[in-house]
Amino acid sequence: MEVKEGFLQKERYKDIILTIGFYDGIHKGHQRILEEMVNQAKKRRGKTCVITFASYFDQSFFGEPLSFLTVREEKKEILAQIGIDLVIILAFTPQLASLSPYSFMKRLGQNLEIKEIIVGEDFVFGKGREGNVDWLKEKEEIFGYKLKVIPLLKIGKEKLSSSLIRGWLRKGEIEKVTQWLGRYPTVLGKVVKGKRRGRNLGYPTANLEPELHKLLPGVGVYAGRISLKGKTYRGIINVGSKPTFGDTSFGVEVHILRFKGDIYEEPIKIELAARLREIEEFPSHLYLTKKLEEDSKRVERIKL
Repeated sequence: MEVKEGFLQKERYKDIILTIGFYDGIHKGHQRILEEMVNQAKKRRGKTCVITFASYFDQSFFGEPLSFLTVREEKKEILAQIGIDLVIILAFTPQLASLSPYSFMKRLGQNLEIKEIIVGEDFVFGKGREGNVDWLKEKEEIFGYKLKVIPLLKIGKEKLSSSLIRGWLRKGEIEKVTQWLGRYPTVLGKVVKGKRRGRNLGYPTANLEPELHKLLPGVGVYAGRISLKGKTYRGIINVGSKPTFGDTSFGVEVHILRFKGDIYEEPIKIELAARLREIEEFPSHLYLTKKLEEDSKRVERIKL
């Protein structure tokens, strides 16, 4: 899979099957669109192309920091697994947002010979969200493509969306998130030094400095799969405070089952499989140790 940053300059690609969108999470609704692109590209002997946007935004433009289900490297990995040929990542700037739908499509057409566009029925783009599926349909002859619209994937009366899944993740509803992403939600970060309180209990933990723009799950204790130094382990993940120690600060730490070693500064990936319980304040460290023993047994029983 080729990955390009910014609008193409000198390159020229023919027979393009195109989609456009942020695709945060690349959930099952997104997957319908992407898989249809791959199918059409095989039939036409064309090339699939995803126009997407950087996993970071100008805070001054949006007014607040934003967090996402998937950061750039994750998104690239998932798109490659699906079979996308070309990904063009655009920085979402005020200048880009000010482009009209016509100007945006004309700019893409300078370097892409677009034969087909495949989008969801709620797709919008361009300045003031003026572009939509009706607009794209009206402009088929002008730009020389054919439009295919994929129906929305609904859960009851509600459409599946990245914002809906982000809401579930904030509530710690891991099973729902996993079902509609088609994979476990992840926590990414680097291991940093902590206060070594878990080590004194017999349950050493790795303290994480989480990926800056990655959305974290709601406060709680979770079971998960840990990827570290090319190997995978089971783990107990604490997201939030440590009230038994009188520590109200927010943090992410993981006890990796059946693991010993110094992993400071190592990158770590956590796949969340289930929410075990709320964070509790125990009357003593002994009670906490017993609870961690119970948590460990539950994690060992979970199918990962």
